[in-house]
Amino acid sequence: MNISNQNITPPRSIQFTAAERHVVEEKENLTVSQWAEKYRVVTNGPKPGKWQNETTPYLTEPMDCWNIPWIRTIILCFAPQIGKTQIAFNCLCFSVDQDPGPGMYVMPDEKTTKRITKRRLIPMFRETPRITRLLSPRSDDTSVQGIHFLNGMDLMPVWATSAAELASESARYLFFDETDKYPEFTGREADPISLGKIRTNAYPHTKKILYLSTPASEPSTITKALTDEADEIRHYYAKCPFCGALQKMEFSQIVWPETERDPRRIKRRRLANYECVECGELWDDHMRDYAVRNGLWQSETEVYRPETVGFHLPSWYSPFISLSAVAADFLQGKDDLAKFMMFVTQHKAEEWKEIIDPKEESGILEHRTDIPPGIVPPEAIALTCGIDMQKHGFWFVVRAWAADRTSWLIQYGYLASWSDIEALVFDTRYQIQGTDKTKGIWRAALDTGGGIVDADEWSRTEEAYEWLRKNNRKVVYGIKGGSRFQIKKVQLSVIDKMPRSSKPIPGGLELRLLDTSQFKDVLHWRLGRQEADAENEKEPETQRFYLHSEAGMDYAKQILSEEKRRTHKGKTEWKQIRRDNHLLDCEVYASACVDPEWVPSFSMLMEHLKSPSRPRGRRIISKGIE
Repeated sequence: MNISNQNITPPRSIQFTAAERHVVEEKENLTVSQWAEKYRVVTNGPKPGKWQNETTPYLTEPMDCWNIPWIRTIILCFAPQIGKTQIAFNCLCFSVDQDPGPGMYVMPDEKTTKRITKRRLIPMFRETPRITRLLSPRSDDTSVQGIHFLNGMDLMPVWATSAAELASESARYLFFDETDKYPEFTGREADPISLGKIRTNAYPHTKKILYLSTPASEPSTITKALTDEADEIRHYYAKCPFCGALQKMEFSQIVWPETERDPRRIKRRRLANYECVECGELWDDHMRDYAVRNGLWQSETEVYRPETVGFHLPSWYSPFISLSAVAADFLQGKDDLAKFMMFVTQHKAEEWKEIIDPKEESGILEHRTDIPPGIVPPEAIALTCGIDMQKHGFWFVVRAWAADRTSWLIQYGYLASWSDIEALVFDTRYQIQGTDKTKGIWRAALDTGGGIVDADEWSRTEEAYEWLRKNNRKVVYGIKGGSRFQIKKVQLSVIDKMPRSSKPIPGGLELRLLDTSQFKDVLHWRLGRQEADAENEKEPETQRFYLHSEAGMDYAKQILSEEKRRTHKGKTEWKQIRRDNHLLDCEVYASACVDPEWVPSFSMLMEHLKSPSRPRGRRIISKGIE
């Protein structure tokens, strides 16, 4: 059949979308770090703009582990704000562009997930042209609920507090962000880490899992993953600019002038340097940056084709953190348990280990001195008193405090009546050792908790409130102890009604709410503070804890009436193991009186005493100091 004369319409040329062309085009042979330097645009942080590997060279190797086929899991135990999240973002962007697959990004809670997705993830995708072209034009495909890309990749931002979210989809790429902020359990399900990892079971040979977090209190999820799961743990070794020696930078090598102890001055004047372990030359911040740029990662023990690789990095490697800031935070932590915990977790990138150290009564009595009861050491600045109210009496402790919060037990015991309390806190004077001078109690804390008195008409709490109102001399203050965590160990509260009768309290009554758990931590920490060591040229530590010469077993047993124990969930809490814990409570209340968060503070008192003249208007904070 001759068809040469028939009208045949030639086919149109086929038009492919940009995303379709991207799927079939040949992929570039790039590592994650190379891809980031070529395409990544940083939208926020200290150096926005095009990504540069040389700024934070220690991030290159962890990123490139994403490209190694036999590595399935990468664990980043890093100090905060030194780039660990950028590793996750670069690995994520690389996967979107070069090897798409379903991804899941797990954050601690719903609020954080939505905030990070909206403020960091979506802007990053939109500001990086290589990724922008792959975003779906439909607005509902790019939201805090999920991000759909035209090449078939889906990213699910989920939160660790929702078992339903974690169990919703399979994932080839799994990112666990800030694991130490995850809850321990999600409802009746397993823990968030286990729930998330199950989502990758469909990709046994191509999955990639990335943990990233700064450690917190023991048990730390990221520290446990590093020690229990990693086949290799790698540390960064900097190269000395002077002798070329490679060395893992340790905090012990950060030095500052021996005569300088003011952390503010050290930080402000950049007085700290790093001392090379080989040649002893000092590096300033610029030399530290040079040493880090020329450094490398090394493993403690090398493993052939490791499946899980861990990286540990303290803060002092970062170009954004000065050596002097690290030294300043350490010095502040020497005298403050909470700040020392911050230094350990936020700078050393190590988990904070609670001191769960059962003590013997004999160990407590080793803190006795040769100073008899009722005598105040000459270096003491102020006396405080802690009073624990009982149904028919009061336990009490009187403690003296030096400027560095080293303290001495002056007196302890039991009083029967309110008149005895008045005599103690308002009238009792204690002789200063070696002089004819005396000191009275500067501040007393009275526990206002209590049950019903015999008449069943008036509670001990109401009785304490009435007594405090009648004896408002700015010496004794009402307090309430609690075991729930407070951001501040001492918080001010004002009540305006009686608890049982709801009778109004004219003008209200101030109470201090105490986080007793934190104060018990501090007390046991002080029991471990060391004396001077002349042989090793070590000065005495601050906040040492002493007893008078006649402190007995009765005192020691009550101080050890509670132990810090770990629960089945891994948390730690104080548990009462003996019936009588009154003197322990009294010591907590006495120490709360000099806590920096109690205003007017002990520091304000010391500044007042240094003043050449004491204005009458400030007499209130120097009561009992003559």
